[in-house]
Amino acid sequence: MNTKPNKTSFKKGHIPWNRGKSNPWAKNLPQQFKKGHPKPKNAHSWQKGHPIYNIERKGCFGKKEKHWNWRGGNTLLTKQIRKSFQYRQWHSDIFTRDDYICQICGIRGGKIVADHIKAFSLILSENNIKTLEQALACEELWNINNGRTLCQNCHHKTENYGEKAR
Repeated sequence: MNTKPNKTSFKKGHIPWNRGKSNPWAKNLPQQFKKGHPKPKNAHSWQKGHPIYNIERKGCFGKKEKHWNWRGGNTLLTKQIRKSFQYRQWHSDIFTRDDYICQICGIRGGKIVADHIKAFSLILSENNIKTLEQALACEELWNINNGRTLCQNCHHKTENYGEKAR
């Protein structure tokens, strides 16, 4: 066991630099934490004591049209499809069929993905899919013969990964 103190540790008998000095915040601290003590006057809008706390929480946050980042409900179609139950079902069917083994390098488990052999974006553009309902009705998109299990490294090397498919 190392008994030698490091450079940042205090030595026995050492007097701290701030001993005897007053802390300007110390006199307010005990009062703020006492039960029933009023909130500090400088409360921020995100604290419950602030007058606009309830207005912000109930008024504009959570309301679609009033939120500062609302863009009219234009979630990307690909994101909607990938969050759908049918996509998750297709995903798990591919993994089960391939027994969670990468079809290129043969590694089992790890970081694996279900890959469309014919590119996902290509299927969407060829079938002129514009809505989620059209995507759910398209059989080519959900065909398990168009899918394979790949590890992330092999998936990055494929010809239809990301923007390469376009």
